[in-house]
Amino acid sequence: MKKSLFAFLLIFALLFTAFSAVPASAADKATVVYLKDDGKGDGSSPENAVSDLFDAYDALDLSKDCTVVVCGPFLQEFTFSYGEEYVGSVTFTSVYGGVDYRKSGAVYQANQEPACRFVCWGETTFEQIDIKALQNNIMIVGQHHPVTIGEGVDISGPAGLTGGSIAKAFTVMGGYQNEQDNPPEESDKDTSVTVLSGSKIYIVPFSRSILGVYSGTAYVRVGGDADVTVLHGSSAYPNGIEVGNVRMWIYGNAHIKNFYGCTQDTIWNSFELNWISGTIDLFEWVCSYTPNKSTLFKQGTTLYATSVTKADAKFPEIAACFDQVKDSDGKVPDVKIAKPDVSPETKPVETQPAATEPVETKAPVTTAAETKPAGTQAPVTGTPATAVPGTNTPATGTAPVAPPAEKGVPAYVWAIVGVAVVALAAVGIVLGKKKK
Repeated sequence: MKKSLFAFLLIFALLFTAFSAVPASAADKATVVYLKDDGKGDGSSPENAVSDLFDAYDALDLSKDCTVVVCGPFLQEFTFSYGEEYVGSVTFTSVYGGVDYRKSGAVYQANQEPACRFVCWGETTFEQIDIKALQNNIMIVGQHHPVTIGEGVDISGPAGLTGGSIAKAFTVMGGYQNEQDNPPEESDKDTSVTVLSGSKIYIVPFSRSILGVYSGTAYVRVGGDADVTVLHGSSAYPNGIEVGNVRMWIYGNAHIKNFYGCTQDTIWNSFELNWISGTIDLFEWVCSYTPNKSTLFKQGTTLYATSVTKADAKFPEIAACFDQVKDSDGKVPDVKIAKPDVSPETKPVETQPAATEPVETKAPVTTAAETKPAGTQAPVTGTPATAVPGTNTPATGTAPVAPPAEKGVPAYVWAIVGVAVVALAAVGIVLGKKKK
């Protein structure tokens, strides 16, 4: 009987050891993680914050809605690209659990020249957070995932951060960036960009510096107290870009300093602007800094306006740019775009279904200006009102991205558990026989 009891205790110890050996990566993931420069913990609290963006993402259950709390000064020194799509969402904030960490110095800083990029692999939001550029550029690359600059975002930087060009702005881009994570040259995926606060902002609905065909719909919503220096209407460079539909809403107290439909020869399927409220200082289909470029709308342009915007002094001038002017219903839709398929069979980007669908590729109108290198445009040297709205030189300096660690329970743990279970069953049989 004593031998049987000893065996039972031994097996129990083996089981305990086996489950204790399961690494943290296999444990339940968090939905909230704390981040700051001097963090040395697991991200579970401000006192145990992590200090690295990859560690923060690795700690999260990215199948759910997650929050990264910037609870102290944090510096992003290199381009961040997690490298793995997810179906949940990640929100960056400095206000959480009733605590405003901005009051004790929390700030998200970026320091890389010529561009510090944050590349999205799933739905991403910044809200109630201070963002500071230490150089002249921060770029959020949506990669056709929803990007939101929510309420309470304060954007600051050096004098060169004017918002007048991509190289000198807090840029929010719905699509892909050339030479960043091997972007496809064709896609039917939608994009979604929402901006509700902040300043020195440059918005691009689709891609940058890629000669491609992006036949999805771009949804752009600018509201709240957002102060947007440039609202671009398509893709940023080069000549010959073809995009799908663009749907824009301007509302709240939003201020658009410059709207440019394009800075290169561009083809749209259609364009709709729903101007509910807010102000637009300048509206041009072709940017005046890039004259002689061509525009083509296959299904025309429509302006939807309310009684408020019809009373704006700029309304007659802006309305004259559209094929049709209609009454707006004043509603701002809650846009939802398709979540990525992250199953192993369909996860690789290069196998996107859009590549197999027929896409109309009508050649753009060519002009003498088409042979003029876009890189010859003068760099921004003045105020946001006179700044050149784009740059043909893609940002460089992408830091190598380490692949995420393998996740799961090692095989040896399951082997130990299996042996222990069998032994435990044997002991049970022996004990049963002795009782008889």
